[in-house]
Formats: sequence, C-alpha cells, structure tokens
Amino acid sequence: MSKKINYYFIGIGGIGMSALAEILLSRGKAVSGSDLVEIPITKNLKKLGAKVYLGHSEKNISKNVDRVVVSAAISDKNPEIREAQKLGIPIMTRGELLGELMDEKTGIAIAGTHGKTTTSSLIAHIFESAKLHPTFVVGGEVGNIGHHAGDGRGEYFIAETCEYKRFFKDIHPNIAIITNIEEDHMDYYKDLDDIRSAFADFTGNVKKEGMLVACFDDENVRDVVENFSGRVISYGIANGNLNYKASDFSIEENVQKFKVHKNGSYLGTFEIRIPGIHSIMNATAAIAVALECNIKIGIIKECVANFKGAGRRIETKGEKNGVLVIDDYAHHPTEIQATLRAIKSFYPKRKVWCVFQPHQHSRTRILLNNFVGALTEADEIVIPKIYPVRDTAEDIASISGEDLSKLLAKKGKASHYIPEFKDVAKYLKEKVKENDIVVTMGAGPVNEVGEIYLSIS
Repeated sequence: MSKKINYYFIGIGGIGMSALAEILLSRGKAVSGSDLVEIPITKNLKKLGAKVYLGHSEKNISKNVDRVVVSAAISDKNPEIREAQKLGIPIMTRGELLGELMDEKTGIAIAGTHGKTTTSSLIAHIFESAKLHPTFVVGGEVGNIGHHAGDGRGEYFIAETCEYKRFFKDIHPNIAIITNIEEDHMDYYKDLDDIRSAFADFTGNVKKEGMLVACFDDENVRDVVENFSGRVISYGIANGNLNYKASDFSIEENVQKFKVHKNGSYLGTFEIRIPGIHSIMNATAAIAVALECNIKIGIIKECVANFKGAGRRIETKGEKNGVLVIDDYAHHPTEIQATLRAIKSFYPKRKVWCVFQPHQHSRTRILLNNFVGALTEADEIVIPKIYPVRDTAEDIASISGEDLSKLLAKKGKASHYIPEFKDVAKYLKEKVKENDIVVTMGAGPVNEVGEIYLSIS
C-alpha cells in the first residue's frame, strides 16, 4: 500500500475502527475520521497523529481523502458516506480493510458468538510473551499488554472477527478459530440456519494450507465443520476424540486448575485466574493455537497462569466498604448466565447484585424469556433503560427495561427498574452491604454505574 493513501474512518472511536486506525498510523499513513463524542480512544488517536472531527458532516470529506472506511453501525444515509459517493471516493468496510491488512501476514482470526475477545486476548498475550511480536486487533483491552491493538514486526496477525452482517466474509486467515455458534444479531439474520451458513462461508475463506480450530462441544460448530475440507483441530471438554481436551477442573483460592490432553497424551495441569468453565474453554482454544504454532508449552502455561483477562470481561473495577465491583460486557443470555455462574463459583458465599443494561430493543424482545432465565442466576437485579442500537421506532416502542424487570419479579426475583445510571448508583449505595458483589453488565456504557458508585462519598 502506498504511503500517500489518506484514510478517513466514519465512527473512528469504535473499538474495532480505532484499532485499524492505530495500525495505519504506526505505518506512517495519513488518518482522519469522525465520531459523535470525544472519548479516551479519540483523544489517544489525536496524540498518535490522527485528525478527528466531532460529529458527522459532509464538510469533513475532501478530495484529499483516498479511502473512506465504515463500520457496520454506519447508515448509508450518513452525510459523510453520501459526500464520499458524490466525490467518487472508494468506500470500504472495516472487514475489507482488516482482510487487506491480514493478507500481508500469517492471519489468525477468532470468531464465534461468545468468547472471541478473551480468546483473542490470550492468544495475543502468549504470542507477545513468546517474542513473536504479533500484530493484533482485539475487541477489548488485553490486560497483560494494556491495549486493544498493536502493530508488531512479526509474521502473525491476530484478529477478533464478528459475524454481524457477515463482517468476516472478507477475512482470509491461515488459522481460524470458532468458539461457538448461537442465535444472535437477529435484526440481520433470518434464523439459525442463516447464521450457520455465514460461519460456513467464513471457514471456506481459510487458506488452503491453513487450519480450523473448532470447539466440538458445540453442535452448531460441528455441523459447520462437517463441510470443511481442510485440516481441523478439535477442542473441548466433552467426551469423545478431541485433539485438545480439558478436564479435571477445580478451584483453589480463586484459581481454576485443569488438565489438558493432546490426542490423548497428557500435556500438564494449567492454572487460570479468571472464573468460569467458559474461561477454561477459551484458554484451551488458545493453548491449541499456540502449540500448533510451535510455541513452547512452558511459555504457554506461564501465560495462561498470569493472564489478566480482557477489558470489560469479568473485570474488577474496585472495592468500597467491602463491596466488590465487577464489570462485564455480557449482553446475550448465554454470556450472562456463564458470567454470573463464574462469579458465584469464585465467591459462593457472597450476595451478587447484577445491574444489567439490555443492549438493543430488538434483541431484548426476541430473546426476552432467555434473558429472564439467565438473570435469575443473580441474587438481586437492577435494570436501567435499554441501550438502543440499530433500533427502529417500532422496536423501541415494543419493549422496555421495565418489561424485563416485571417478568423477573413474576419469577420471584428481587428486581428493580431504575432508568438512569446516577439513580442506580444511589440505590446501590443505600442497599448493598459489606461483602456483597455488584456486577455491571451489558455492551452499552453500563460500566459507568460502577464508576459512579465507587466515587460516591
């Protein structure tokens, strides 16, 4: 790619968009873009040399722009897109740019309904610790590295990919990982078969000499893998012939221990300091990838043991008056249930409050009963107003956070609908007691509740 190319990112403050912008900046490219509000991510991009506009306006687009990059969240009616079309400037998706950058290196792409960020973060941590100097793009901060993106000089490009709008259709990795496949993004997909077909297309993008690392505990993943003609590496915890199998789980002083076998041969006992069986599953995927890339098992063991997790994934935010505050990005029922069970496995004698902000009205409506079932894992629940994403006026009118709270109450759960974050924090201050745990949960800015609570004098 020519150094003269000037990239313009519409929605540059997004976690995935900013990651690619940072990589281009590190390579000396000209980068500019816009977003609605200034946040730490946009401030950092400015420090790195990007020109960032607040608000979307056709005036931001000039003939000097060579490529416009858009995320899935941007509407075709966006004034900057329209201006780019008017000026004849090529428009590319974030997925197309990621695929282009990945093609320059040995690509490792992590996909799945859940677990992508944690798995990607651990793989990046292992490869960095092995001095392989990877480039990485992750949907959350890698705790051990302290950032969500890095442009390494090594041969590997590690990237979290997403199935929404078939984002990963433009990714052609050497190694693909699929953690699981479930119903999600039903504002785009017709049904589960449609989702499976998208993942099947993704596996078809794996390069001929590459491999697919797949969780065989998941029936939908197994169905997709059946039609894959390349090399398959299976992993999981269920019985059966697995290439990598985790077993014999135990918890000692907030550390999970588990054994791993490769093709039936014992590799050793591993430790991980983040809770939940799903964390062990994600770790097993990372272990498989690292070993298949010839990283020494001693380095892998050490990295799994000292892994700090990913940002907003069971992330401890602080403690106040004996109350532990944890934040998590879970916004799908399966994730919610797994996270709450994981936290209770580490803290079985403590009351768990869950402040869950539903993400997207349409998702809340479609999966309503599943949300109710998952949230019953908490001891007491607070529901703020729903965070709207890609919702129509009809979607917004169809359901509210109060509807979810009332259904939980019908199930006999202590549930409270408190629309505003500041009022949620005040309520928690009045009600939580020493030794309780407060978990803020959701893909929106619900983490602000914990920050407000911790700052209240």
